[in-house]
Amino acid sequence: MKHVFTILLLISISLAFAQPEYYPLTSIAETFSTNWCTGCQEMYAGINVLHDQMHAGEFISTRLYTESGPLSNDDVQARFDHYGVVGFPTVIFNGKARVDGANDETHNGQDYLNAMKPYRFAISPLKMQITAFNRQTGAISVNVQMVSSTFNLQNANLILYLLEDDVTDIETHVTRQVIQHPITLSGAGNSTQVDKTFTISADYDTTKLWAAAFVQLADDNIVQTAHTLALPEHHIRAAFNWDATVVSPLGEASYLSQPFWVFNLGVEESINTRIVVDEGPDNWYFNYCDEDDNCYPGSIPMPHTLVAGEIKGFHLNIMLSGSGIARFRFVISSDSLGEYSIPFVLVTDDLDSDDHVIPNYSLNLKANYPNPFSANTSIVVEAQKTAGDVVVDIYNIKGQKVDSLELRQLSDGSNEMVWSPSKDLPAGVYLQKIRGTNLPARRMMYIK
Repeated sequence: MKHVFTILLLISISLAFAQPEYYPLTSIAETFSTNWCTGCQEMYAGINVLHDQMHAGEFISTRLYTESGPLSNDDVQARFDHYGVVGFPTVIFNGKARVDGANDETHNGQDYLNAMKPYRFAISPLKMQITAFNRQTGAISVNVQMVSSTFNLQNANLILYLLEDDVTDIETHVTRQVIQHPITLSGAGNSTQVDKTFTISADYDTTKLWAAAFVQLADDNIVQTAHTLALPEHHIRAAFNWDATVVSPLGEASYLSQPFWVFNLGVEESINTRIVVDEGPDNWYFNYCDEDDNCYPGSIPMPHTLVAGEIKGFHLNIMLSGSGIARFRFVISSDSLGEYSIPFVLVTDDLDSDDHVIPNYSLNLKANYPNPFSANTSIVVEAQKTAGDVVVDIYNIKGQKVDSLELRQLSDGSNEMVWSPSKDLPAGVYLQKIRGTNLPARRMMYIK
């Protein structure tokens, strides 16, 4: 693909953005299972795919066991009850994105990668750190700092997990104890410290204990996570508060994005930045600028040095010519980091999003209830903001569409509709999926 950069280099863009009032989100997956669940090994294999692709600074997972002898206890069971988990396996990402059951797409990690996509570059109003943890006594201290000047943390809980690795050959990241503490906080720069103590049982191998802490809102959304696992020495994160899938009006000559921010959370780093276009029109030119008014041709690696703790902002500056869709990545690379990619999609508004399967990460398809069901079941689409109409398609296990349901004018929060299968549909497993997105499908069990 050809790129012309001379025009860009003659343009002086003056955009003054302050430092972001947010911090990168560290994600947590709570996995719910038993030690006798046959499908749970599929879940563990899929979760390990995520661990292979992300380090502990981006993502951690914990295991919670029910009806599993010494692996279970009342504290852990309370988390099952909190989420209403009755089937296994179940994985809940950041308290919200839920994947039930196991199949080939969970074993290879695809269902979980899809569920994690909205969170990969998500923001948090909080910065958290476990400042002290004593494996022998169970004493733990957590510092929670507010980064945002507008977010008010209230009706929330700080949840603390005591975990043990390698309890058996197959049971690891086992949640041993849970402590819950109410928390309120507001005002950028303000912080609070919580000191608690786990009870260390003689049955625990203290050398394999670690701790996790997360802040969970009243709607179950987990807004930040911290832990005591080792973090990489070279540690770059990106975060931004706008949708990475952008629809641009046809006829616009250029697209200028809001800033996205690169956080150097490790040691001083010498990096290169560039744009890699995976798909796009030949007459679109992909470039970017930093927040210091320096602009760069997209495909040429450009060097930068980030000191420890430095935050550097960039924004996309793409020249458009006519209709099209582009999938491209902003790539940060170094000898120590390898490649860290931030994917984007840009499409002109004349194209049908269904044809191009543009993901809508502001939506979440929740588990239907009841499940299994006989006469009817409620299907719930959760929206992070007011949206337009969506269609939920119902498929049989062979992948044949058997029904479609339309939800008009989604409101912020949960939007519910009822599916009543026609009398000629046989009992069995059915899948529900939001049309025009790449959000994972959910399984339903219809019984007669």
